[in-house]
Amino acid sequence: MTMQFVKTEIGADPIVVEGYFSAPPCDVFRAWTDPDIVMKWFGPRPGSLHAAEIDLRRGGRWRFLETVDTGKTVGFEGEYLAIENDRRLVFTWSKFVARASGERESTPGSQVEIVLTPKGSGTDIRIVHSAIRDEPMRRGFAGGWEQGMINLCAILEKV
Repeated sequence: MTMQFVKTEIGADPIVVEGYFSAPPCDVFRAWTDPDIVMKWFGPRPGSLHAAEIDLRRGGRWRFLETVDTGKTVGFEGEYLAIENDRRLVFTWSKFVARASGERESTPGSQVEIVLTPKGSGTDIRIVHSAIRDEPMRRGFAGGWEQGMINLCAILEKV
């Protein structure tokens, strides 16, 4: 499978994702930080999130819920470590499963850095997702990043 956005070998750590969006950095940044926009593109297909919560401040938490049913909730969550409006985001990342019984499992924390660079009337993006300890998980996340960037491209074309 050829990947357009994922630039590292599948399974490698870190996962490096790069691409160009024909939208200004402020729009790309907003697509990562506005829950209503995140809900439109994040995940395996547009609209696959059930909820997105973002407390956009250093130390603030974020959480995206992907699957919610009577037995379990699956999602991603973390904490913002650095925020430079329209330029850079750094946050921790963990996937979790919360069962109706109260049991909760989550992956060890990893880190995501997103750098936005103006290029003409658009934006170059570079994402580095590092410290994912498990190779099968890195493979899955690489595929997720690829699909997410494809979805994000489609959303940004409509902005």
